[in-house]
Amino acid sequence: MSEKTKEKPSVRSRIVPIVLFILAGILLVASVSGYALQGTQESKANLDDMRTSAVLHAASEGLINSIAQQARADKLAELRKDKNFRKRGLDEVNEICDGAMNEARAEAEKLYANPVVQDKPALESAIIAYETALAASGSLSQDERAAYADLYIQLVDNISDWKALAADGMDDDAVIAALGKTAPDLLKDENAHLRAGFVRLARDMAVKQQAKEDAESQNQLLTVLATAVPDWNEYAGLDKDALWEKLTAELPEIAAGEKFKDALLSDALARVEAAQKGETLSAPAESEAGAETVSETQADYRYFAATEDLAQKELAENAAYDALYAQLVTIIPDLGTLSSKLQGTLRENIEKVLYLEDDGFSARYNTYRSQKAEPEASGAWKLNLASLAQNLLLAGIAILLLGLVVFFWDPLTQRFGVSRTIIALFFVYLCLLAEFYNISVRMMMGNVLERMSMYGVLVLAMMPGIQCGIGLNMGMTIGCISGLLGIVLALQINLVGFPALAFACVCGAVVALPLGWAYSKLLNRMKGNEMTISTYVGFSFVSLMCIGWMMLPFTNPKIIWLLSGKGLRVTHSLLGSFAHLLDNFLAFKVFGIKVPTGGLLFLGLCCFLVWLFSRSRLGIAMTAAGSNPRFAEASGISVNRMRTVGTVLSTVIAAVGIVIYSQAFGYAQLYTAPRQLGFVASSAILIGGATVSKAKVSHVLIGVFLFEGVLVFGQQIANSIMAGGGLSEVMRIMISNGIILYALTQTGGGRRA
Repeated sequence: MSEKTKEKPSVRSRIVPIVLFILAGILLVASVSGYALQGTQESKANLDDMRTSAVLHAASEGLINSIAQQARADKLAELRKDKNFRKRGLDEVNEICDGAMNEARAEAEKLYANPVVQDKPALESAIIAYETALAASGSLSQDERAAYADLYIQLVDNISDWKALAADGMDDDAVIAALGKTAPDLLKDENAHLRAGFVRLARDMAVKQQAKEDAESQNQLLTVLATAVPDWNEYAGLDKDALWEKLTAELPEIAAGEKFKDALLSDALARVEAAQKGETLSAPAESEAGAETVSETQADYRYFAATEDLAQKELAENAAYDALYAQLVTIIPDLGTLSSKLQGTLRENIEKVLYLEDDGFSARYNTYRSQKAEPEASGAWKLNLASLAQNLLLAGIAILLLGLVVFFWDPLTQRFGVSRTIIALFFVYLCLLAEFYNISVRMMMGNVLERMSMYGVLVLAMMPGIQCGIGLNMGMTIGCISGLLGIVLALQINLVGFPALAFACVCGAVVALPLGWAYSKLLNRMKGNEMTISTYVGFSFVSLMCIGWMMLPFTNPKIIWLLSGKGLRVTHSLLGSFAHLLDNFLAFKVFGIKVPTGGLLFLGLCCFLVWLFSRSRLGIAMTAAGSNPRFAEASGISVNRMRTVGTVLSTVIAAVGIVIYSQAFGYAQLYTAPRQLGFVASSAILIGGATVSKAKVSHVLIGVFLFEGVLVFGQQIANSIMAGGGLSEVMRIMISNGIILYALTQTGGGRRA
């Protein structure tokens, strides 16, 4: 009886996965059938007929829209001639005009919506010729634009002083030679056609840089005027020349601003007038130069130039379109009456039908359907099934994976843990959704690898803290601020390249040592409340350093506020110093995925060193003290000393981690920017399978990959679902905070023995 009782729950537990397997099987069989139908001659012929209908609809729709818009404009002009026009309300006018437009559209659709094709083979031949020409020129154009974009991003991301690079008097060859030092590929023969454009880019960037510096200098001088003159009434009655002479005599720094004389005099006269009225004008707001929103560099194609080969292919494309347009005019003669602007719109619409980046069966079918092209009734179900083949495959795989996870739930969760299993499955589903929304999984995986090298060392900083017994080290921001101080010191003395990166890491680690030691002493006095105390200390130290960043005696004009002459800016560009140094070192692409070799190698080296330390005598003692303090004390191990070692090590690694993070980001952010990094790092390591009392290197690597993978894919998919909403930053915050909240719920709240 007891055996039967045990068997029944086992049978019931298999019902759900069996149902999922059956459903997945049905979907996979339907998908295979759809793919098979895509290759049949009947489906190809039906799809070609839909293409012809789509082109005709695009042409006729352009003419119909033109007639409708013209009818609306004519009706509006007629109403304006009426003496009672101004008495009509806006809603009434729009209603009348829209009515005329809709009436004209209906009449035009009767005439042009279903044009009769007398010579269908000639039309199809012209469509195929234009489609072929589009594919040839479009493919080459994409390749050339991609090569241009790579060079553009290399230059813009790594050149900080455009004025020196494109100084007045430098000839084009000298500018190209200077650009070639940053982007050597620009000097290759195949990129010779791009050089003139990049010379224009360099000169334009130099002008923008000079304008920005002039604006900052002018604002600084305006601030001097606002703060250095105690009583503007003394300047009343002076003309502009006398006023300027008096200002430059009393304020020598104003004399250096001769080029801003007009702006300074206008401001001074306004202050004199306000003073006479008993009013006071405030000083101009200090611009947060360097605190602008940081985003991924986008190529500006205004400086792009096509090769001779591409130019020839574009000429062939134009000739093919002219031939197609001639065929369309024979079918719909009134197309010849369209204005040049509307003819350009017509060509764009036809191009959208015939040139698709994804030329697969489903993409073509959906594009033609969007142009109201309908398949033949007899074969409609076959085309519908063929077009859904990929979606059915993705759905079948998703349900099959869910069934496997449910079927093997117990062994999976015992081996990998609940959180890691769920997040891993969620990540796979996001990859499937990315395919569904035609998001490049390869590109996204490249972004995940870049972010993995970016955050990896910061997540690794959590590991010693967990092993030594203090739990999740939310106070790692102390180390982050130490690393930021090392970066600022490197910028202060104008170091560049690998020496700058090494200097920042070493300086940050040196500063982190005493701070980590003092921090560990506090945690040793507050055992049992480490997470609360570390969070409070981390936040407090960030707030304290908001004052410190303003008071530290740095003098390099590139990093301090120009107006006040003291205090560090919020954001510091590392371009020209060590931005993206590790990411670009030995980087390569495999299967379309960009691999940031240098960053991953550095992360691997750090992980290896921490693993090596954990296997050492001191590391084993530290882990023992963290996992079982009472047993460690009984064995002669000083628990407080081991907690100090782990806390200091965690703080030092965090200092190095923020340097690596900043070089990958391209910017160093001060003040409150590091405050949330502890939550991100702790969430990543928890998702990787760690607990508040146990962590391994594998937890770090798996966790940071899953965390960044879910964040990158989730953000892109959410933006695709809410197309046009501009929710990129909103979705990033929502998704990252959601992951953090979920990870923190997995701590379990358990206490050590």
